[in-house]
Amino acid sequence: MYRGRTFNRERVYVCGEYLDGDIYPVFQKPGERRKRCRPTSEIQKKLNQRNAAKRLTRIVHMNFTSRDLALHLTYDREHMPESAEDALRIVQNYLRALKRRYRKLGLELKYILSTEYGGRSGRGHHHLIVNAGLDRDAMEALWGRGYANSKRLQFGDEGVSGLTHYITKGDASYKRWSGSRNLDQPEAQPPRDDLTMEDVRTLFEAAEIHLANEWFESRFPGYELVSCEPRRNETNRGYYIHFEMRRKKTT
Repeated sequence: MYRGRTFNRERVYVCGEYLDGDIYPVFQKPGERRKRCRPTSEIQKKLNQRNAAKRLTRIVHMNFTSRDLALHLTYDREHMPESAEDALRIVQNYLRALKRRYRKLGLELKYILSTEYGGRSGRGHHHLIVNAGLDRDAMEALWGRGYANSKRLQFGDEGVSGLTHYITKGDASYKRWSGSRNLDQPEAQPPRDDLTMEDVRTLFEAAEIHLANEWFESRFPGYELVSCEPRRNETNRGYYIHFEMRRKKTT
């Protein structure tokens, strides 16, 4: 039977108007670290995707607002790239052209790029998140290789998590997307270990029936809870809670 120390850790990121965090158990034997269990490849794959979506969501919240754009680029038959390498070269040339246009306006381009290939057709298309600057019609016309569509980023109740989960979905690893070097990177606040096992169990049960708002909003004044995902690990019997909050709007 495991007789080492068990405690709960809370790790939080503040990203612009949004805050997200995780509460999870930490297992530690007296005087030494507990040997970790190696997850199966399928579990690890899901964990990688979950963590990739969390990280990308934080980066988008840190660097972009509802004034900025989601841009989707496809190829017509005349301009279909010959390979994945060719598609990467084409979209990188497009980004260089955008940078030049932004520079003329006295602006610096920030972007996140993801390339996806259709399951049946295998056709590649690109998803971009870019900061506002160039006129949207000019931005779409600059593509010139097929259909281009831009729209304002939608920061709804859960921010842009729908878009970021889409970008990181499927068989992608955490390297599926890339971004400009000038993106601000979120950093976690110092972790807190002040929650007892009973605290977390009670919070977990409240989260399961969607009654955890009061607890989170008391712990993080000025924010309101927009999503809370409680999970129970049947192997170590630990409680895991991921939560996302947004800054309350002032009237």
